Amino acid sequence: MNKRIVLFLLASFLFACNDGDIIITSFEFDEVDLQLCNGSGENEYVFYKIGKEVNEAIAFTFKNEQFSDTISTEAPISINLATEAGDLVYRKFSGEVPATYFCGSVPPNDITITEDLFSLSGNATIVTEIITEDDDDGIPAAEEDINNDGNLENDDTDNDGIPNYKDADDDDDNILTIIELPNNIPDNDDPRDSDEDGIPDYLDNDDDNDGVLTRNEDTNGEDGPREDDDNNDNIPNYLQADQVTEYPTPISNLNTVETTYRTSVSITNLELSSDSQTLDSDTYVLGFRDITIDKINKKDEK
Repeated sequence: MNKRIVLFLLASFLFACNDGDIIITSFEFDEVDLQLCNGSGENEYVFYKIGKEVNEAIAFTFKNEQFSDTISTEAPISINLATEAGDLVYRKFSGEVPATYFCGSVPPNDITITEDLFSLSGNATIVTEIITEDDDDGIPAAEEDINNDGNLENDDTDNDGIPNYKDADDDDDNILTIIELPNNIPDNDDPRDSDEDGIPDYLDNDDDNDGVLTRNEDTNGEDGPREDDDNNDNIPNYLQADQVTEYPTPISNLNTVETTYRTSVSITNLELSSDSQTLDSDTYVLGFRDITIDKINKKDEK
């Protein structure tokens, strides 16, 4: 006789077998990272977890044209597990489960399934969002709040449309912030201020205060102004106030931001079943997966 048992605390499951004996099966996935791979069909994806201590795995397969793990969702993606759009399976195996089990075109044949539960119904919700963005310029994002109002989005020193914490060149002088930071003074971590005007070089678009923008002291218009030294004294033009020849140079408008996206998957009203047992769950949190990429954007033209 089949009995339906409710999922308790999202971790331990009670199943009723045909002979009436109660057995306990635990999903040991708390310390396991959520993984993602492409499925076998077009616009098909598989989120899965493989147990570390128990030969078990759980996998959620779905089809959706809008899903991406590197684009924020405008609204949560909803997948009905009672349709062909998605399904969830929980399996136990006779041996260790390879990482490619759910992602290969042909499952390995050297292990067998000893327990197999599949979804009858439920609704999966998928959300992808940006959790961190940083220009990796040597200054922690939290320290680029120039006006100290707690809002990083309105700190844009060069008014190029990109806030400082996402701008690898905060003053648009065609010299990366990370290069302009060191002051080469022992035991002094203050940012470099070459012209001693109280504005650190990485926020100063005229580093020698000669009236010529740093980016316009690039003689050949290539590779930025750091290599241009008209009088051959081993000091670049942009750091010599007596070198005032101007070479109009456009701003390098490509900018790279290290961006981490998080995709979270949760399932409500889940009903799993096999030939001998069925279980319900109000909510099951499959977990989240983070991915970090270099996101390239363009600055406003000037």
